[in-house]
Amino acid sequence: MRKLLLLLPCLLFAAVAFAHDTQSELPVSLEFVPQDPLELERPELPAAMAEHSVELRVADARAGDPMLLGTGTNDDDRRFPIRADDDVIGYVNDTLHDVAEKWGLTLDRHADRVLKLRLTRFSVDEDNKPVGSVYTAEARLGFVLTDVGGRVLAEGAASGVAHRYGRARSEDNCNEVLSDALQEAFANVLTDARVRSAWGAGEREREIRSERTEQRLRRLEDLYRKKLITRDEYEQKRAEILRGL
Repeated sequence: MRKLLLLLPCLLFAAVAFAHDTQSELPVSLEFVPQDPLELERPELPAAMAEHSVELRVADARAGDPMLLGTGTNDDDRRFPIRADDDVIGYVNDTLHDVAEKWGLTLDRHADRVLKLRLTRFSVDEDNKPVGSVYTAEARLGFVLTDVGGRVLAEGAASGVAHRYGRARSEDNCNEVLSDALQEAFANVLTDARVRSAWGAGEREREIRSERTEQRLRRLEDLYRKKLITRDEYEQKRAEILRGL
């Protein structure tokens, strides 16, 4: 009996410690570790997107605690928070820039196209099962494609969802589904018909404008050769035409 009495405090302490551990938050150090390889998820880019550079900007548009990623459940169905150890928007920004380059986009801060992405959701939930857990992650990206002058060419939103079965309270499993969801959302932005159509929009307009400029310069040169205008008139008109490019 005496041994049992001595053992009870130890058992009680262990139970309290276990309860605290399973009810405390799950910290996640964000890493990009997709289950599906980048090359497998790589979207087919039309020539205009592969050949013409773009500036990529990423902003955080989520509401609430920026470090809260979601929640999980313990064996007793009590919920605990899943929180990021790192700056979420910094991670998303770096990841999307890396993925964009690996998928064949040319990034340039002085490009004539600007793709603005707004992160509106980046979450993961763990549903505890009798053995292991089911993880579900979702990423949502609002997008606006503009020209260098700020004119809106296309806008909309895209999302990605990922699931997997894994271990209970697993930081690795959280990272896997978050990576897959973010990768899918970005791929859906790049395959959006509005983005693809607008990315190359203006190319034909620039070609036509260039052709018209060449025609006007040739006519001006012809007038000057025929002595129908003076040198000063020629130079003045030529400068006006070139300013219109």
